[in-house]
Amino acid sequence: MDAWKARRAGAVLPLLVYCGLCTTVISSLGALLVPAVAADQRVPVSTAQWMLTGNLLAGAVTTPVLGRLADGPRSRRMLLLALAAVALGSALAATAGSFPQLLAGRALQGPTCGMVPVTMALARRHLPSDRVEQALATLAVTAATGAGLSCPLTGFIAQHLDYHWAFWLALAFVTPAVAGVLLILPPDRTDREPRPAADPVGVALLAAGLVCLILLAGKGAQWGWRSPAVLGLLLGTVLPTAAWTWWERRTGRPLVRPALLGHSDVALANAAAFALSAAAFVGLSAVGTMAQAPASTGYGLGLSVFAVGCLMLPMSAGSQSARRLSRRLTARAGPRVTLAVGGALVAVAQLGLSAWHYRLWHLLLAMALLGLGTGLTWTSVPMLVHGAVPAGELGGVLSFNHVLRIAGSTLGSATTGAVLAAHTAPGSLPGDAGYRTAFAASAAGCGIVLVGILSRVVTESSREAVRNSG
Repeated sequence: MDAWKARRAGAVLPLLVYCGLCTTVISSLGALLVPAVAADQRVPVSTAQWMLTGNLLAGAVTTPVLGRLADGPRSRRMLLLALAAVALGSALAATAGSFPQLLAGRALQGPTCGMVPVTMALARRHLPSDRVEQALATLAVTAATGAGLSCPLTGFIAQHLDYHWAFWLALAFVTPAVAGVLLILPPDRTDREPRPAADPVGVALLAAGLVCLILLAGKGAQWGWRSPAVLGLLLGTVLPTAAWTWWERRTGRPLVRPALLGHSDVALANAAAFALSAAAFVGLSAVGTMAQAPASTGYGLGLSVFAVGCLMLPMSAGSQSARRLSRRLTARAGPRVTLAVGGALVAVAQLGLSAWHYRLWHLLLAMALLGLGTGLTWTSVPMLVHGAVPAGELGGVLSFNHVLRIAGSTLGSATTGAVLAAHTAPGSLPGDAGYRTAFAASAAGCGIVLVGILSRVVTESSREAVRNSG
């Protein structure tokens, strides 16, 4: 029995990594399937895009709730419920004979967006203290690794099989995770700590602001930036967010304590997560469309959907390499320096793409640099948060950070679309200048973030020097 307990304890981290990995694989499904879904369901491509937008909206609503409840005594139950919802959504999408059923399935897959913060909170709860930081770094890179695995598989299915197979694949991924949680993860001990309050008012206000923000970023260009709908979404973003901030400062048990969000390291982690997610997604979305463009455009490579999916493999490899580099760099210089190096690599990748994107090796090298940079970024963010917040608040704060990553990615995708649309003549493909502008703008955004990160590094170094001299 003791040997079984030891083996089960040793399997907790691999199980959490698998849960994070399989859910990020599932959340990456969809982008390459949009044309196939539009053709099969006989709906416009803009309508088929809702299988992506709907998933993001559901994720934005469920992520902060999952993170908050993961900090309580029923964290294992929360993980099981989330995985069960994802499994049900995968089954619905896999058997969908109508577009509404497909949308419902994708919405039920929404909790995948918040699974990584939940696994991080569980790692802090169940692992020895000397293993927590390395576990957080390992879990942090699962997002890029999962996308790197998902895109080639999705591309192969989109090119050679019926798109329903992608959702059967999702169900095959998530089912072992459910079994693993039941068999390996220690049961909840509800007698040791109080159940956290759900804060329904805070959830409703934050969800309303996030939903409007995602719709604004994703649909603003399509609906017209001066249209009444877009102006309404702008108000729907600002007013609930302001009300949420006011409410969280006054309620006894907030969803996320504003004092924690105001901590300098947490604020730095949140700002970097939002801005660098937007910058990285510019590279991902622009490279995908650019690589499929015909060679006659002067920049396109004419790659198939499967080949474009394989372009993500160097990013996955780069993120895995970042895990080991991050451990060494953080041990020597701290997580802020690691964050700065990650942001610099993302900027270099985008700047390189703005000048050189005409050969396959240009794109492969840029994806590898992007993976290394984002990997360093995502491993340093939980380190900053871990050192700044109490144990019982980690899931909520990391989930809020993850929501900002979702919002940043959506903004990056929308920005890319708007820039390319501005450089597209009627009835033709985007011009090369559009891609160069998108990549350059992304690199400039990274540069602004780097200034803030480096300012924080210098400030902390000066304070430490003063403390040591005193």
